[in-house]
Amino acid sequence: MTVRPTLETGTRESRYRHMRTAVRALLVLGISGAVLGACSPQAGRNTPSPAASGSPSAVSATLTGGWSSGGDLSTARWGQMIGVPLEGGRVLVTGASSDGAGIGSVDIYDPARGWTVGPKLSSDPLGAVAAPLPGGRALLAGGVPWLGGTDSPIPPVATAMTYNPSTGTWTEAPNMSVPRYGATATTLADGRVLVAGGGTGTQTSPLAGTQFFNPSSSTWTTAPSLEHSRFAHSAVLLRGGRVLVVGGADQMNPERLLDSAELFDPAAGRWLSAGSIGAPRKQFTLTALADGRALIAGGLAADGSTVLRSALIYDPTKNQWAPGPDLANARTGHAAAILTDGRVLVTGGADQAGRLASSELFDPSAGSWSATGGLATARSNHLAISLPTGRILVVGGSGPSDSLASSELFDTSAKGTPAAPRVPAGPGHWQLGATKPISTDSYTGSAQLLPDGRVVVVPAHDSAEFQVYDPKSDAWTMPFSRKTPPCNACGIGYAGPYPPFFLATALGSGKVLLLTVDPQKVIASKAEVVDLNTGQASPAASPGTIELSRLVLLPDGRVWLTALQQGDRHAKLYDPFADRWTATSDVPPDLTGTNSDFHTVTAVPGHRVLVTGPRKAMVYDPTSGAWSDAGSFPGEWSYFSATGLRSGDVLLAGGTVLTGITPGGAPISAATSQVMRWDHTTGQIRSAESMPVGLYDHSAALLADGRVLLAGGADAIGVHTSPDPVTRAEIYDPVARSWSLAAPLPVARWEAIAITLNDGRILLIGGSGMWLGASLPSEGQPSLLYTPQ
Repeated sequence: MTVRPTLETGTRESRYRHMRTAVRALLVLGISGAVLGACSPQAGRNTPSPAASGSPSAVSATLTGGWSSGGDLSTARWGQMIGVPLEGGRVLVTGASSDGAGIGSVDIYDPARGWTVGPKLSSDPLGAVAAPLPGGRALLAGGVPWLGGTDSPIPPVATAMTYNPSTGTWTEAPNMSVPRYGATATTLADGRVLVAGGGTGTQTSPLAGTQFFNPSSSTWTTAPSLEHSRFAHSAVLLRGGRVLVVGGADQMNPERLLDSAELFDPAAGRWLSAGSIGAPRKQFTLTALADGRALIAGGLAADGSTVLRSALIYDPTKNQWAPGPDLANARTGHAAAILTDGRVLVTGGADQAGRLASSELFDPSAGSWSATGGLATARSNHLAISLPTGRILVVGGSGPSDSLASSELFDTSAKGTPAAPRVPAGPGHWQLGATKPISTDSYTGSAQLLPDGRVVVVPAHDSAEFQVYDPKSDAWTMPFSRKTPPCNACGIGYAGPYPPFFLATALGSGKVLLLTVDPQKVIASKAEVVDLNTGQASPAASPGTIELSRLVLLPDGRVWLTALQQGDRHAKLYDPFADRWTATSDVPPDLTGTNSDFHTVTAVPGHRVLVTGPRKAMVYDPTSGAWSDAGSFPGEWSYFSATGLRSGDVLLAGGTVLTGITPGGAPISAATSQVMRWDHTTGQIRSAESMPVGLYDHSAALLADGRVLLAGGADAIGVHTSPDPVTRAEIYDPVARSWSLAAPLPVARWEAIAITLNDGRILLIGGSGMWLGASLPSEGQPSLLYTPQ
């Protein structure tokens, strides 16, 4: 029987907790860290998509070009960084920090001394522009002053300042004419800085205006306007002194990407069209080549999900774009820097399967890519900075499990090794299925196999959109849909009344029980039974006035109603055959604790269910209403799976365990490979064989041969940011009591709903994947189908 995990109603932490509203908006725009210097790109960077995963295709044990540690910054930085070359080969890095202590921090890299802390800023300058100035100084201007901890939109600023490395101090400069973020700043041959475009206001109004900063007088003057307003674009200084601006967007909600490019000629003092890049893209790298051309590599397509491996080359003599050779790996959120011999190093990034450690070299003279040594740590949203020594410095970014404070150095004379395969392969085969019309996951919905072999997905609350999947046609339909009335006044300070909400669960006969609930508990809940074949709803008996609750279909066909996280332990049973609700025994208080909830409910022999809480398990018998103790866990345990075995036992696997409490009282948890097994003969849980790698928020399903497939989830818990979902899959053999690998998922996924089809395949529905920037990670996820071997 497929496990029905617990619904969570507000205690569940945001997966992308570092991406508050204002910050997430910047990322959606594709604004990313910039590296600024004579030979460096102002690279668009951020997020991943569906595509091949993995490491370079090189088969040799060593490759030309390798990496070594560059030391650690003062704070982890997940992205949104600025890197500016200073005098003496030093580099200034600032931007996003990943903890409160690091807000406003500045790090200085010295090739001779490593990293030191620079003079602190008053905030993290997200989306700001920066550029090197004559004499080794640096300009910093605009951006959103991020102080952390708010979901309110933050307007950009017009402030500017310069950094003097000789004195190690910041000096205020005059303000720009308008606040802006997501602009570009390019140092011209005469030392002036051209700031172009960007967005202004909390709603991101695009700008066409540009300004010059004159470092000798520390003044701003108006420059010629762009032909098209744009923000989150990229810009580079070409050989000969002209500035190439590419892409960006001119609208945020919904995002509208631009395919146009423009060329600024300082001598003529005007902008000219530089053609079109064809299909618009974002989060690519733009690099000025030594021969005067420019290279675009990778990025994210306008659909927000397709990661690109294609490259484009701009020829200023023809004022045209032409296709270049494809990257070996599709990638977005990567970084690029130019070597002293004119080749371009592209590092890291991500795709739908996770972060990349692989690196590639582009040779402009040969017009080809070649593999080079892989990074020690897979990362995206990082910086890549060309140093005067000829080496490349890679800084920070987002790793698979957390934001990174580490840096790495690339040396063409060193020997490197290919990036290791991300996930070992096992038997079986995965394929992408149809995308489900609306998003769901194992915490907000459930799935049930219908008598005719189709699958129905039912949202647990909020909406009443019941979707049906047909494995024969690999298609979704929605035979019934109903929405709650909007609450336009709802928000901070609103005291009600609130509109009704829905609760639903599939019945065992191709029908769905639907409750319309009054949150004020004044009006009795309206009950209906929806026939999925006809799409018609028929009246049913009401359970009375209830609050947000869980509905679980029991083995005997009745529905069990229990309150969620509200301290109300009363429960009711609905008999769909008699159309009658009856009271049953209360939920024992020691099962869940205060204001907690069930973790899993799994059918066991005797028409009973095994119910787990955070610290123990109990068996509930709906016939008698009796509860019996099934044993305690070694400690507090969450986010594990529970799968009923053919023998009648239940396998509890993976999850997270509580390992401590912070001084502020917050829980500290860790992923675990812990496995326990409920024995149907003794009625007690006991330790079982540990997983090879602990997973939590994974999907679990019983295979036709009695083994259990565990797929996806996450294998680590980040300190500063949420970890990535994984592609790993494992199989448990309850007879041999052993674990083995299964084929990895083609795309990373967690919190998906798993169900076994009549033909023996496993269907994964919904859940969340890698965050791609254009949409939330739970939106538009294709179904996945596993064929066992």
